[in-house]
Amino acid sequence: MGPYALILRLLTRVHFSGNLVQDTQDTVYVMERPYRSHRTLLRIGLRERKLDCDPDRIISLDSANQENIQRQVETLVAHQRNHPDKVIALQPVMLFHGHLPSQEKGFFKTLFAESWDGSGRINRALQILFNGRETLLRADPPLLLTDLYKPDLSDQEIARRAIWVLRNHFHRGRMAIIGPDLSHRRTLISQIVKSTDVQEALEEESKKSKRSALVLEREVHHNLEEIVADFSPITARILNRMITFMMNRLYQKVHLNGLDQVQQLALTHTLVYLPCHRSHMDYILISWALYRHGLMVPHVVSGNNLNIPVIGPLLKRGGAIFMRRQFKGDKLYQTLFRRYMTLMQHRGHSLEYFIEAGRSRSGRLLTPKTGLLGMTTEAWHQDPSRPVALIPIWIGYDRVAESRTYQHELSGAGKSQESLLDTLSAARILLQQHGEVTLSFGEPIKLEQTDAQLQKESILQLGQKVLEHINAAAKPTQMSLLASILLSSPDLMLSRQVLEKRCTQLIFVLPPEAAGSITLSEPVSHWIDAARKRQQISIEGDQVWCTPEQAAELIFFRNNLLHLLMLPGLMLLLSRRLPQPGSSTITRLIKGIHPFLGAELTIGSNDRILSQQITQTRQILIEQGLLQKQEQLLIEQNRPLAQHLIRLVEPLLLRQFMIVCVLEQQPRISIDTLIDVTRDLATRVHRKYGYDAPEYAERRLMEGLVEQLLSSRLLEGERDCLWPARSLTPIMRLGEKILPQSLTRLIQQSLNAP
Repeated sequence: MGPYALILRLLTRVHFSGNLVQDTQDTVYVMERPYRSHRTLLRIGLRERKLDCDPDRIISLDSANQENIQRQVETLVAHQRNHPDKVIALQPVMLFHGHLPSQEKGFFKTLFAESWDGSGRINRALQILFNGRETLLRADPPLLLTDLYKPDLSDQEIARRAIWVLRNHFHRGRMAIIGPDLSHRRTLISQIVKSTDVQEALEEESKKSKRSALVLEREVHHNLEEIVADFSPITARILNRMITFMMNRLYQKVHLNGLDQVQQLALTHTLVYLPCHRSHMDYILISWALYRHGLMVPHVVSGNNLNIPVIGPLLKRGGAIFMRRQFKGDKLYQTLFRRYMTLMQHRGHSLEYFIEAGRSRSGRLLTPKTGLLGMTTEAWHQDPSRPVALIPIWIGYDRVAESRTYQHELSGAGKSQESLLDTLSAARILLQQHGEVTLSFGEPIKLEQTDAQLQKESILQLGQKVLEHINAAAKPTQMSLLASILLSSPDLMLSRQVLEKRCTQLIFVLPPEAAGSITLSEPVSHWIDAARKRQQISIEGDQVWCTPEQAAELIFFRNNLLHLLMLPGLMLLLSRRLPQPGSSTITRLIKGIHPFLGAELTIGSNDRILSQQITQTRQILIEQGLLQKQEQLLIEQNRPLAQHLIRLVEPLLLRQFMIVCVLEQQPRISIDTLIDVTRDLATRVHRKYGYDAPEYAERRLMEGLVEQLLSSRLLEGERDCLWPARSLTPIMRLGEKILPQSLTRLIQQSLNAP
């Protein structure tokens, strides 16, 4: 090893991503840039892995010497043509200094991290000096010359195609990791203002409002100054260090699931992240996690209520795009925002927005708001050359920083506006523990798989599909398991030993793809102690219990898991309450009820998949000793865990029964009347049924439920006049059979009372 390599080895620590191809005489490593330091570090890495590090087997796409690289690749193509039994592999290798943010510590490390700018020798030396210990070497799958070889193509043409493929790969790889090369913000704003659609909207607004074009253009510039992000890579790196400190203070552990598929898609697709919205921590966590794992920081669309002094400009430098909460009717503003979002998407920027719009106060998914989703699909139609992938993200917390605020709002208090004082006072959360948090990246939705002519109805269906994919990615958290057991216990109390046992049992009732993510390497007793320290539960002697305030908070976490427990709970309830619980009868009834419960819990209702899920759930319950198959009957074994699952699903059926009763009494009814009457019933019945739970009658939840029933075509009509799409009599009769008689009578008496 020469002196230069020895110095480099002392100054650097290379972290590998991907896999270098197994050593064969037919593998050539292709580097993005022709720097001596990059080639030397690759040779060191190859030598450490006992691979051939012959310098002749390392080439680079040196843009300053096009003829040389063309000759080198042509020689390889000729060798491939003359030796058809061989497979020559060109493996692309990229090297980045300073893109391991979890290890960044100083200002100069941030200043001399990787960027799009070409680096001179001095700058490269400073990069190695300050960031050499945080060097990322990424090896991607090789390009096989046999894939490009065609008898009718010359060696020159095949070589030209190979170089083109590799250059595009390096460009996509760099963009996936550090983001697109950003043009100046003023230039971007000027480009938006001069666009044809904005100029047409300006002219139309000028005629309509009788204001001069000059005045309107000043207003347009003012609006764009608020909307357009002012992203700074240096600010993002500094913020990452601050956020890393905050994450270490707040969370014991951050679990990531499904990120591998996102890293692969980033090379070929523009990514649009669509997370559920449960806390202001959502977008901080996602950007932090993506940056730490070598993906560009997305530009996040936020409400302009967060554009507050000091905090707003900082968020904007970190990639925040601020928008008005409502801009229906303001065509000019809508055109501006659409043009900016389209431009960002066409440039390859990753975007992020919340399809539910606001944060869920109840822990359930809310109905999709599809305005931004419509802009995304419209922008893709305008330029489908680079495909777009929608990335659903499920987020699960053990504690939500805004829990108490949510309880006040669910109890009827108004939503408070964010302010600088609130933000500064929120610093106290750094003194509190928030347990663990899970980010689960769901199955991507690729827009090239959708209809090329997406209409409004199709956009709504696409939004619904995104929510279903979010829920399908759900993973159990420690707090969701504890809450599910405690809230379904008599008097909200259990002995510590029993609680530990039933939480463990509950894991094995979940679908295998969800149950596999929770690890019992830490005993459940530790979960209980941690929850007590966070004051989410109470312990006295051997008894674990909840105060009314704690129970109201735990509802949020139980609701995170409810859609995964609905099917086993429903199957056990039917097995217990039906006089002859035949296997085929239960399957038929579940398929009849499932669309209503699926609409409330945002679960897909594909008949084939549902049949598979019913079969799988039945088998799991039998294996866990909760069901017993006797000839054609399914007998519920009356085990304690079965009672918990039944108590979890029963309130859902009860609420659906209330809606059915109201619709039966008033076959044609407005949405507002249906919601008001059902909420009043729900409040009265649930107080009699169990503990006080404000979310049970939350208006937005009820509105979402009715909207879901409409979009699922279980209800028909318009806002002022709805009616059932099918006869409700069978559902009424089933409800009277399987729900407690005292409660069904109370509902009917309340509706019939003068």
